Amino acid sequence: MFSINYVQPVGGLEYDQRYKGPGASELTQSVDTRHIDVTDIRNQVNDFNLDDQGFEAVRVAFDFDDYQNDDAIREHLYPQVIEYLRDRLKASEVLVFDHTYRSTSRQDQTIHNRAPVKTVHNDYTEKSALHRMLEETEQRPELRDRPYRLVNLWMPVGHRVEESPLAVLDINTVAADDFHRIKLVYPDRIGEIAGISYNPDHRWYYLSDMEPGEALLLKVFDSRSPAGIFGTPHTAADPVNTPDNARNRNSLEVRVIAFS
Repeated sequence: MFSINYVQPVGGLEYDQRYKGPGASELTQSVDTRHIDVTDIRNQVNDFNLDDQGFEAVRVAFDFDDYQNDDAIREHLYPQVIEYLRDRLKASEVLVFDHTYRSTSRQDQTIHNRAPVKTVHNDYTEKSALHRMLEETEQRPELRDRPYRLVNLWMPVGHRVEESPLAVLDINTVAADDFHRIKLVYPDRIGEIAGISYNPDHRWYYLSDMEPGEALLLKVFDSRSPAGIFGTPHTAADPVNTPDNARNRNSLEVRVIAFS
């Protein structure tokens, strides 16, 4: 049993990201906390894939270990992620555009260092996904007519995940009415993500005891999805029996656009 924080289905939701460092773990104060059964896919990882359920478990072996160095991540890890995902996703082109280190104990106070988000959300709406795609293809306009997906590669860093694992929803159990737009306030711009409200049809999954070298792929937007279904909702979730001595979760997510 896990504690899952949905959003209340109300208007005017807003999340402030004008700070540096971990910050708050909730996207909104309009939270609807539920105790939910979350299925462990450890023994059935092959039953889930990015196109059908919106997520899949993978193994990675990047030649990289400097995960708290943002410049090194961009220079040395990004190219490896591009090569890996181009093959894994059978994509004609993969563009990496961002990353976030999730921890409450990292010392550096940067915009890439955030606390795990403990509110059910999806990273994009159709509006913000299109804006991101157009922004990232400004020098590659020939890509703009192709179908595209926004995909997150989520990896534990440093040690096994002992608290706040990433829980994901089967996209087939999510309705368009479950998505609620949240204004995302940055220092220099306004973005938009989606918070998710409770639906008894939701089916939740996670991969237990994830170790470095294991990863999850999440499809957070697909230009070919039905209208209103933006992407795969997810959240950091707390098992109700988490030991008091569990180590804080450290993870890295790398965000890409993959073109068909």
